Amino acid sequence: MSTTIVAELTPPIHSTFGEDSPRARRTDPVTSHEAADTNDVSKSIGWVLDTLARGPLADHELVLMGTACGLPFTGQRLRTARAALVAAGLVEASGLYRLTKSNRRAIVWQLSEEGTR
Repeated sequence: MSTTIVAELTPPIHSTFGEDSPRARRTDPVTSHEAADTNDVSKSIGWVLDTLARGPLADHELVLMGTACGLPFTGQRLRTARAALVAAGLVEASGLYRLTKSNRRAIVWQLSEEGTR
């Protein structure tokens, strides 16, 4: 195997510092870093916040709405955005549950008092 081919097959070692995306682990393949660099986290967080301002929803309902709106976000991206809003104190569990398609309970999320300001 030539040196050129080996270099093409070996992804560069990414650092979690500098210009590299903090949303990919250091040990992740280069494709994960490239995907993380193109992922617009602020848009998904903003969309979840705006959507929950219209009324409480469970994660699976957020995903259905995002799909219906033609958003480019995956279900995982929307759940991660909602979790970031919970961590920031802007979203909280409502105390209610709704059933998923598989009849499992899902937490219904709502804006917190802080999130309504």
